[in-house]
Amino acid sequence: MAEIKSNPLNACTSDDGKASFWAIADPVTAANAARAVYGSHAATAAAHCALTAHFDGRNGDYRFWCRVFHELGDGQGQFPGSVAAL
Repeated sequence: MAEIKSNPLNACTSDDGKASFWAIADPVTAANAARAVYGSHAATAAAHCALTAHFDGRNGDYRFWCRVFHELGDGQGQFPGSVAAL
């Protein structure tokens, strides 16, 4: 499976080159909020948000939620809670 990578050059703008909300949103703050709301299911919630955004064609939203998911996995590049991540 290919690793999903964000494109930092496009993170501040939407696909049409306009300023984007996602340019100022903080993935660390979102990850902390997800932990507070969803507890041990926070990574699942972030993955759901990322997949929904991806299939809706919302690229900035998708990249943001991928960064949140990555943050919830402690930046290890592994799925949170997987055997490889322990």
